[in-house]
Amino acid sequence: MPNRTLDRYSPGFEPPAGFEAHRQRVIDALTEAYASDRITVEEYEARAAAAAAADRPGELEDLIADLPVRRSPEDAPRRSRSETPEPPFAPRRPSPPPRPYTASYPAYGSGDGTVSVACVMGDRRMTGNWLDSDRVNSFTLMGSTRLDLRDADLPESGPVRIEAFVLMGETVVIVPRELPVRLTTMPFMGEAVARRDVDQNVRGARRWLEISGLVVMGSVVVKAAD
Repeated sequence: MPNRTLDRYSPGFEPPAGFEAHRQRVIDALTEAYASDRITVEEYEARAAAAAAADRPGELEDLIADLPVRRSPEDAPRRSRSETPEPPFAPRRPSPPPRPYTASYPAYGSGDGTVSVACVMGDRRMTGNWLDSDRVNSFTLMGSTRLDLRDADLPESGPVRIEAFVLMGETVVIVPRELPVRLTTMPFMGEAVARRDVDQNVRGARRWLEISGLVVMGSVVVKAAD
């Protein structure tokens, strides 16, 4: 199968083995640093954008080399008896989420041939001929993922399976009008819905799409388009 992760690089350049997994680990480290208030939203946004554009391992390492060390509870300064303690359930003002970064990261494949698509506090759009498998794992956390299958290479027969996990975000799946869909995603304080223009009769279909998974305080929406 062609390696579609190479499309983002210049002709003749092949990234080191495991580079995309390395990129994802760096982005995860930046997300954790932002969530624990070790970097500001502006720093997070700039570094995440640089990680998406990097094409050398050294560039990725530079983005996390100077991250402040996370302090353990034992390192916290002791409060003197004269200080008034905070109420045990005092509300904390949440930090504003970073503005969505619209450039999508390439999907990467696992050893079993599954295509993985992850989006954390951002905006990820998979368009064009991006699919080279019949299985997709999609993970969305406080962000927006769009899986557009209209120009993807679908198998001639059998199902294409999408396992979607959404937490406080949304996943939109766009399918060709002639592709039937079976939606079994379970929503919990959220929604999983196929629009009226989606064919949901898979009985006797030569090929079809199966969408399963879990939605927590978010949504999975299936749309049909030409």
